[in-house]
Amino acid sequence: MPAYSFKERFIPLIKSGEKKQTIRKKRKGQAKPGSTLYLYYGMRTKWCTKIKETVCKDVKEIRITKRGDVYLNGERLSEVQKDILAWCDGFRAEDSKISIGCFEVMLRWWKQTHELPFTGDIIYW
Repeated sequence: MPAYSFKERFIPLIKSGEKKQTIRKKRKGQAKPGSTLYLYYGMRTKWCTKIKETVCKDVKEIRITKRGDVYLNGERLSEVQKDILAWCDGFRAEDSKISIGCFEVMLRWWKQTHELPFTGDIIYW
């Protein structure tokens, strides 16, 4: 039963279907294609709320370097591909459009909440 907790800022994007992926450290019991995913806000708190139940479509390895290079299953992403990745993960440089700069927004947030370099999985639903 893969369950994932999300920050409040991502709830509307998950509910609307704009956010269809999450990037996580590798762990036991990680999602596999076909498994049911349980998406929550505030897991392990008294405010825990289920956001959505969905099915895992795919899992790929992701690596983000200190310089901001991104590798998906070993293939380096272009600047445009990185902006699309960030957009799909819920990071916006502007309202409602995929734009240049989405990845920069994501990378700034990432550096505040994670250590780089990072290797993990990107889980799609």
